[in-house]
Amino acid sequence: MYTVSDIIADIDRGCMAHNMIEDSFSYRIVFFVNEGNKGYKHYTDTPYSGLRKALEGIIRNNLAVTNSIVIAETTALKNGKCVCLQSRTYTFSLEGYFRQINGEYKGSNRNGAVMHGRYAAR
Repeated sequence: MYTVSDIIADIDRGCMAHNMIEDSFSYRIVFFVNEGNKGYKHYTDTPYSGLRKALEGIIRNNLAVTNSIVIAETTALKNGKCVCLQSRTYTFSLEGYFRQINGEYKGSNRNGAVMHGRYAAR
């Protein structure tokens, strides 16, 4: 299970890889709200200082028991070219969260640790 901090750290690595000064760009977050067999594409634009608030808002305002949210990419325009700053997509679902806290799912990225707030417990 991923957190908003994981996404921001990934974006920061993308900025370093493209030699970008984070505060000098506007960022576009592309995300999908998937429910059943349907997915709806959305995006939001934000400055670097608003990334955390924008990501938290996407999740808080769109995530429900019946759907999932996929943060597909975060991009910025550098020298007129679109630069993708995420190395992967990030999926959020309450089903996965409940499976995680019940110990039914052990994601390879967390070595089976269950997240409680900001701390990991085994």
